[in-house]
Amino acid sequence: MKRTLPDVDRGTVSENGTKNGAVTASRTEPFAENRYRKYRFQQESILLNAPESSGVYGLYSALWIFIGEADNLRARLLEHLAGDNPGIQDYQPSGFAFELVSPPERSRRLEELIADLQPLCLRKANLRRAAS
Repeated sequence: MKRTLPDVDRGTVSENGTKNGAVTASRTEPFAENRYRKYRFQQESILLNAPESSGVYGLYSALWIFIGEADNLRARLLEHLAGDNPGIQDYQPSGFAFELVSPPERSRRLEELIADLQPLCLRKANLRRAAS
């Protein structure tokens, strides 16, 4: 299911990407397929719900904490759960969401999601760079 969002600059873009008869780029809602299923960031939930497939993923609590990409979503989420990234652990994510994305498209989609969602780990890294 592909959801479209209103774009302030262009008005509302329809399901097929058209606006007033002209084809325009549509913006999809981040993690539209499973964002609201509230998959818990726990081993059992990751094993049951995260596929062993290529894609992008997000970790969240009340806010988006981290956005990443992986060849194997399940394995990567389990690595984060085991504490491979102290920045992620500082924020104690409670849930995750993902999108299946082919390897050639992952980097582009990752950049879009980071720009749209502004995850806390990215903001923290940017603040450190600005202070140095």
